[in-house]
Amino acid sequence: MAKASVGGACGLVARRRRGLGAAAAFAAAVGAQIPPPSPRPQEPQVPIPVDQEADARGQPVRELTLDDALRIGRRYNVDLRSGELGPEQARADLQVADAVFQPEFYGDLGYDKAQTPTRNAFQPSVERESADATLGWRQRVVTGGLFDLAYHPARFSTSSSVPGTFPERQFTSEWSFSYTQPLLRGAWPDYNLAPIDAAEHTVARAQHTFEKQVQDTLELIVEAYWELAFARENYRVVIESLNVAREQLRITLERIRVRELAPRDRVADEAEVARREEERIAAENQVRRNEDELRRLLFDVERPQLWRWNLRPIDPIAITPSGEELKFAELAEVAIANRPDLKAARSVVAEAELTLLQASRDVLPSLDLVGGYNSDAARDSFHNAFADSIDQQFQDWSIRLQFVIPVGNQAARGVERRAQLEVERRQRNLYAAMLDVTKEVREAVRALGSLSQAILASAESVRLAESNLETEQVKLGVGSSTAFEVQRRNQELREARSRHLRNQLDYRIAQSRLLHAQGLLQEPRQ
Repeated sequence: MAKASVGGACGLVARRRRGLGAAAAFAAAVGAQIPPPSPRPQEPQVPIPVDQEADARGQPVRELTLDDALRIGRRYNVDLRSGELGPEQARADLQVADAVFQPEFYGDLGYDKAQTPTRNAFQPSVERESADATLGWRQRVVTGGLFDLAYHPARFSTSSSVPGTFPERQFTSEWSFSYTQPLLRGAWPDYNLAPIDAAEHTVARAQHTFEKQVQDTLELIVEAYWELAFARENYRVVIESLNVAREQLRITLERIRVRELAPRDRVADEAEVARREEERIAAENQVRRNEDELRRLLFDVERPQLWRWNLRPIDPIAITPSGEELKFAELAEVAIANRPDLKAARSVVAEAELTLLQASRDVLPSLDLVGGYNSDAARDSFHNAFADSIDQQFQDWSIRLQFVIPVGNQAARGVERRAQLEVERRQRNLYAAMLDVTKEVREAVRALGSLSQAILASAESVRLAESNLETEQVKLGVGSSTAFEVQRRNQELREARSRHLRNQLDYRIAQSRLLHAQGLLQEPRQ
C-alpha cells in the first residue's frame, strides 16, 4: 500500500508538471467519491463589496484615472480653495503700499465772524466777517519729495465805529506752491520704493506658498488614489487566500465523510477559514476608509452627494520598473531651481534686504531742501483779485535747507543691526532648506532604486509561493503532507502577494514623491 502511495505521488507530480491541477490529481488518487474543486477565480473577477452595493442601489459610479483625480482635486479641494485667497490678500496689501504715491485732492471752506470793542481813539470797535476756501493738490514722488499746489480765495467784510478806517469789502486770491525734497534720510527712489518692492516680494512669496500647498495636496491625492487601488487589489488577494482555506475545508469535510479522516481534523481548517474571514472584513473596511479619504481630497461641501459616489480607480497599480539609473545631481539642480518653497524662501530674504536698506538710510541725519512760491492779490472785487494773482503781479518765493542730527542715534543703529541679523538668519534658513531639498531628492532616488529591486524580488517570491502551495496541495492529496503545511503555504502566498502589492504601491508613490521633491508635480493638462 505504501509503495502504491509513493508511486501515485510520483505520477501526480509528473502530471502537475504537464499542467494538471492539484485538485484533479487528488481526485485521481482518492477516487471519484470526492468531486473536483471549483476552479480558482481570477483576480479581476473578484467583486468589491462597495461596487456591488453601488450597483445594487443604483448609486452614481465614478471611474477615475489618476489624471482625472488630480484635475478634480485641483479644482474642488476645499483646502486649495481656501489657500488660493492668500495671494489675493497679498495683492491687496500691494495696492495699499502703492497708494502712497497716488495724488491727493483736498480742500476746506470756512466762515468767521469777530467783534472787537473800542480800546482808544486809535483802536475803534471793529466787526469783521470773512469767508475763505482752500483747494489743493499734493503728491509724494518716488524721490521722497512732496509737492503741494493750492489756491486760497477769501472775502472780508469790515465795519468800524469810525467810518473810513477800514475798507468795507475786500477779496483776496492766492496761489501757492511748495516742494520738500529729502537729501539724506528718506531720500531717493530705492528707499521710497522699498515698501512696494517688499509688497511685491510678499505677493511672490504668497504665490509660491500656494504653489507648494497645491503640490502637497496633489501628492496627497496621488497617495490616496494608489492606497485605494492597493486596498481593492489587496481585498482580492485576501479573497483568494480565503477561497483556498475554504477549499481545503471542503476537501477535509469530504474526506471525513468518506471516513478517511477523523471529525476532529476539521477544527484546524475551520480555524483557518475564520482567520481568513477576519482578514476579509479588515480588508473590506480598509477599502471603505481609503475611498472616504480620496473623497475628502477631491470634493467640497457644495456637492453633498459625494458620499454616495462609488469611486473606482482604473489605472493599474501593477508596474514593471524600467531599471534606468537616475542621475541624482541633475535632479537636485532641477529641484533647487523649481521648488516653490525655495522660491518663497528667496522672496523672504529679498524682503529682509529691503528692510535693511531702509534701516541703513535711517541712520543718516535728516537734510531737506524746501522751496516755496506764491502769488497773491487783494482787490475790491474777486474778479480783479483773481486776475492779479494769475498775472503774478505780487510774487514771493523762498528756498531753505533744514537739517536734524540725532545725538547718539542709538535707536536707528539698533534697528539697522537687527535688520542685518535678520538678513543673515533668513539666508541661513535658505541654505538649510536647500540642503533639505537635496536630501529629499536623494532619498527619493534611492527609494525608487530599492523599490525597483524589491518589486522583482517580491514577484519571484509570489511565483515560488504559488508553486509551493500547489506542491503542498498535491502532497496532501496523496497523504505525504498535512493540512497544517497547506495552511502555512497559503499564509506564505498571502503574505508574498501583499508584499508584492505593497512594493508596487510604494513604487507608484515614490515616483510622485520624486516629482514633488523636484517641484514638478502639477495638475495634468487635458
